[in-house]
Amino acid sequence: MKKIKNTLAVLLVAVMIFSLCSCKAKNEENTTASAEEATTTAPVTTSAEGETGESETAEPTQSQTQTTETVQTSESTEYQTVTENITSAGQGEVTQTVVPTGVETITDGSKTVVFPAALRNSQDKYPVISWANGTGCPTQLYMKLIEEIAKAGYIVVADATVMSGDGAAQIDSINYIFNKNSDPSSIFSNKVDTAKVGVCGQSQGGRSCVNAAQKDSRIRALVSIAGASTADEARGIGIPCLFLTATNDNIVKSSDWCLPSYNAVAGRAAYASLKGGNHLSFNSMSGYTIDWFNAYLKNDANAKAVFSDSGKLANDGAWQDFKNKN
Repeated sequence: MKKIKNTLAVLLVAVMIFSLCSCKAKNEENTTASAEEATTTAPVTTSAEGETGESETAEPTQSQTQTTETVQTSESTEYQTVTENITSAGQGEVTQTVVPTGVETITDGSKTVVFPAALRNSQDKYPVISWANGTGCPTQLYMKLIEEIAKAGYIVVADATVMSGDGAAQIDSINYIFNKNSDPSSIFSNKVDTAKVGVCGQSQGGRSCVNAAQKDSRIRALVSIAGASTADEARGIGIPCLFLTATNDNIVKSSDWCLPSYNAVAGRAAYASLKGGNHLSFNSMSGYTIDWFNAYLKNDANAKAVFSDSGKLANDGAWQDFKNKN
């Protein structure tokens, strides 16, 4: 009997040990399976910097569109290039649009022509400004002013002569651009508004404007900057004339040249002197130069108001001695 009890005790211990081992094995199996499942199914996210926590940027889908914009600038012409990359069914399609926003310059013999870059692809006609240089001064000296006028929507033609006083070179520049307007091979073909012609110049070039206007009826508006014309040369001119000068100009003194010329013209005219300016302050006069041409070549009412007795120029603290007539 005692022997049977001992045998049963051994068997009971064996069963308990087997049960414990089975449970442990089952738990380890379940734990391992759970860990493998977590490793397989849990998302791993990586940011562009390699840090966990943000999804990595996905490749573009079929419906995704990417747009980039670049701007290229040359010395005098600015182009805005817009590029679109469209992903469709795994294939890329590229479209480009180039929009010129500046000016272009052409040199042809003694002529330098500066014009809006948009003219090439435009059906519009552009007013013309014939430019005249001062004594001994090359056209390049005036390029900033010339380009500002061109940006405002004008074809500006300058002759290289540095002795322009009689107006002949300025009239020749008008003939030149009119001929280009009639030339089918020219980029200016049918792009010149022959009814809207102005003249502009500095120093002896201002004198040229006055003499050209006396000789050529195609000229419809005039801006003389520090112009060395005489009252006799200006007398009786009937087109709109703007005379701009500077208080510290000791080369062409306003009281000797500019003011007498203003007084002598018969038509619409305005006059003002830049405070502290000198003979070479012409770049500071580009704004009112453009306003005058906008007023009397483009018939811009807002530009005309600039030169009224209560207008912008009359109230501009940088200027003095404003005069206005007709």
